[in-house]
Amino acid sequence: MQRAGLATAGAALAQLPWALDAKGLLEEARAQSADLTEDTLNGLVAFVTPGDDPYSRQQGEATDRPGGIASGVTPVLIASLNRYVRASALGAFGGSVPAAAGVAALLNHYAVQASPVAIGPFVSHFARLGKPQKADVFRRWEGDPAWENSEMRAVSAVLIGYTAYLTWSEAGVFDRTRRAPMHRPVGWTLSGYGGRAEGRRELKGYYKGRRRARGRRRRRRRRRA
Repeated sequence: MQRAGLATAGAALAQLPWALDAKGLLEEARAQSADLTEDTLNGLVAFVTPGDDPYSRQQGEATDRPGGIASGVTPVLIASLNRYVRASALGAFGGSVPAAAGVAALLNHYAVQASPVAIGPFVSHFARLGKPQKADVFRRWEGDPAWENSEMRAVSAVLIGYTAYLTWSEAGVFDRTRRAPMHRPVGWTLSGYGGRAEGRRELKGYYKGRRRARGRRRRRRRRRA
């Protein structure tokens, strides 16, 4: 499912260099630091699944439980964006542009439009926004006339959906060597999932401890001639 989610975005993100160039952001995205990219996408993760972390508190919507930031999926989101988007398309404008950096550049571009002044402890303008302003960022992205005849309009919705999928999955703590989570995933805690098991007590036997199904008529099997 992880590949299927980004396969949908892959075709749209293939237009990312053109989109960045259209907004005058191509060189900015190319020179963007890894810290700024991570900070911006941390703001996205907190927006999608708020928790008890500083990013959620900054946006004005936090909870008393771990959320997306605690799930550890931001590095997975960055790696996935950079991995599943065709490098040939990203290099079409004279050099490679990591997809995650390009997405972060666009998020911060629309963040300045949504709220020119945003005060906070983070280097990313997007991460310093309140939740209503973050929502306005996606409204501006989807409604941008520049994307009228392109698939870039769909990228914002795919980003939200894919980020939600990652935060509720085991992706942030999954050990590929052991093929199992290193510790209990946040999504399991939030959903009340008990984890993998070879059957569960509530699913064993008949309802209310009955030993057999009552009222069942026995039918004799007819022998084939």
